[in-house]
Amino acid sequence: MTFEELLDRAKADDPQAMVALFEMYRPMLISHSILDDGYDPDTFQQQCEKFLLAIQGFQKGLVE
Repeated sequence: MTFEELLDRAKADDPQAMVALFEMYRPMLISHSILDDGYDPDTFQQQCEKFLLAIQGFQKGLVE
């Protein structure tokens, strides 16, 4: 399955596709959740929420 197909399935509320995308981007979300004092779980949660909202708001054709 291509990335575009996975994204389309996630936008259609396919939970398996959402999990697959989340696992793909999880390392980046974690790295963006490290502050001066180390890993911040609240920041990680905010990053995850923004990620899921971004999936829902993604418009096809912006990258082509």
